[in-house]
Amino acid sequence: MMALGWSVTFLGVCLTAGQVTGDDELAAYHKLRSSFLQKEDMLMNGASLRLNKVEEEFDRWLTSTVGSLIQQYKKERLQERFVPATYFPKVRSHIENTTLYKVLRKMPKGGALHIHFSSATSLEWIVDKGLLLPGCHVYWPAGSPPSAASPKVPKGALAFFNASQAVPDGYLPASQLLQKPGFQAELLKLLTVQPEDEQLTSAEIWAKFADVFVRTGHFFTNTAAVQQYLRATLEDFLADGVSHVEFRIDLFHDQAHLYDLDGREHRGVDKVDVYSRIVSEMQKSAPHLTAKMIASSFRMRPPEDMEKDLTYAFEVKKQRPDFIVGWDAPGEEDIGRPTLEYAAQLLRVQNLSKAYGVDMPLMLHDGESDWSTLNTVDAVLLGAKRIGHGFNILSHPLLMEEVRKRGVAMEVCPISNQVLRYLTDLRIHPGARMIENGLPVTLSSDDPGIWGARGLSHDFWEATVAWQLNTRTLKALARNSLEYSGLTGAEKEGALRNWEKDWDHFMATWKSLVSDEHQVYV
Repeated sequence: MMALGWSVTFLGVCLTAGQVTGDDELAAYHKLRSSFLQKEDMLMNGASLRLNKVEEEFDRWLTSTVGSLIQQYKKERLQERFVPATYFPKVRSHIENTTLYKVLRKMPKGGALHIHFSSATSLEWIVDKGLLLPGCHVYWPAGSPPSAASPKVPKGALAFFNASQAVPDGYLPASQLLQKPGFQAELLKLLTVQPEDEQLTSAEIWAKFADVFVRTGHFFTNTAAVQQYLRATLEDFLADGVSHVEFRIDLFHDQAHLYDLDGREHRGVDKVDVYSRIVSEMQKSAPHLTAKMIASSFRMRPPEDMEKDLTYAFEVKKQRPDFIVGWDAPGEEDIGRPTLEYAAQLLRVQNLSKAYGVDMPLMLHDGESDWSTLNTVDAVLLGAKRIGHGFNILSHPLLMEEVRKRGVAMEVCPISNQVLRYLTDLRIHPGARMIENGLPVTLSSDDPGIWGARGLSHDFWEATVAWQLNTRTLKALARNSLEYSGLTGAEKEGALRNWEKDWDHFMATWKSLVSDEHQVYV
């Protein structure tokens, strides 16, 4: 009502002073409209950024290209299956064949702050490379899974067994199965979502996700598999214009350790070092690369186990303070425990920080839900520095103001939310409203491997087209991903400095990716 009153008053002042023509009224209205939109624009992410001439030229191309895409969809009468309103597995190939995607892929995007390690890049890697690892076996029964031998093992579950271990019924050596025609394609289908999954409900697609994680769970307890998959993942992110990645990696006090094929165990600091050593090795050839770990528990855990996990994370972080940068408890919210149930444990973070002499920022999965809208409220009030998803935050206008005031970054994952059926049309994704209201927003890809994506470019494409983002906002999103990262102060300064150089280089060379200024499709 305040905005309406302001507009009526403004228009009234413009139209006083005697007889006014219709043209005067229209001119006054256009002046009012322009002023209003300018004020609204100043709320958005990136509003304070000023573009140079090169960036302005890119912005004109971006606006024209996105507009052409939208008009093309309308012309082809595709409104009922507008690409950002279509299930991602159905349109991935289309997206990858657009010039916009090829340009965005080269654009320096900063960091990926919301990534689950075991699905961080395309799971085709498992089918193409992982199956070749020594000792790799796959649960591939001839008929239906034998209920007595392995009642909870889904077909396609991967595991490692050495020559001295007894192999359970139904598991066959991957080397043997690779000789079977069609095996790799069938396994990949079991590890990924498919176009036909569009018909599933959120609960049903979550159940399919759970089966994928069961299939790959044992695979990612193998040290060699973790090392090689991490290397491939970081290579994919670097190729996608992403220089910093923060992986959510399980760190339970009582399970989920790593094992060599000979049975040697890596737990706690030893487990963390398996990851950090690969990062250090890759930095020799890619010095701008940085990667960190967010220690993770699980939303289904009882509060007493959650408390032990949190304390254990502090014990490990004390020994590796620069590699572990935060803590989370992911899991499906609609069937998991509410965040409030863990309030007593999370309120201990400050005392634990004092006791161990290290900070442990909370980076909590919350608001990724059809129902549990209060989880986001609890996450913010309990002191989270970042919120994973925050899909339901629009239900709480006061909370949005609190997020803005506290500088709590929102890790927005548009494709993930669509794949998991929290919405179908990305034009109405709350991430757009977060950006428009000036909340600190970063874009991330969550579990891209499960839907065949790599890096961040697919999410940037969907957001750019669905939300009609401009260059200022894209630049702000990339900067946000480094400014709100878990990097140390010195690392952050270096990362931002390197990103600025990469951004300037991109702006100087992007035209080489576009043979025709108005080209949309390749």
